[in-house]
Amino acid sequence: MKKTLLYKALLACWAILVLASCDLDLQKNYDYESSVADPHVKVTAWEFFQNHKETFSELIKAIEYTGLQDYYTQTESMYTYLALNNTAMANYRENVFPGTASITECDKETVKNMLLYHIVDGEYSSYGQLQVEAMFVLTMLSGENGLMTMSVWKNLWQAAVGKVLVNETGSNGHSPQRKAKTSNILPTNGVIHIFEDYCYYKK
Repeated sequence: MKKTLLYKALLACWAILVLASCDLDLQKNYDYESSVADPHVKVTAWEFFQNHKETFSELIKAIEYTGLQDYYTQTESMYTYLALNNTAMANYRENVFPGTASITECDKETVKNMLLYHIVDGEYSSYGQLQVEAMFVLTMLSGENGLMTMSVWKNLWQAAVGKVLVNETGSNGHSPQRKAKTSNILPTNGVIHIFEDYCYYKK
């Protein structure tokens, strides 16, 4: 009996406290202003890499080593740049040139061809140019080794939706599929997609 009375007394105190705390002003109305992050970075691809050297120092070194800087600084043509971050560049060097400590120790022509494969003629982003079905695009690397497909990630239940896929499985021989870590950055001379592994064609 005493326990029941104590329980009721505690419940009554709790109810009083809850009611007392409800004496608050109602939230005032406000106008919601929606906004979307602007993907335009207002610099060339080369300037973007220079502004993010902590991510692209190895790519910058490779571009300078092979003499391809003009592709990234020019503004007459629009290109899609598959930008390899330092992790991707390290993977490339370790897999293709094992034992080397720097990209400048690697065969220059081979590195140049790899970089040319990562430059696509034209603008390809998730903002309308790419579809969920893989499509062939023209890289700056001529010949069969320049074959590449691009598409947009199609799984609607994952946060990666909208990210770009290169060589989606089965779309381009036995080429390994690569998914961009970050997609749809828009410099003044095209589109940048950032990758953590390098892309290549495999027959």
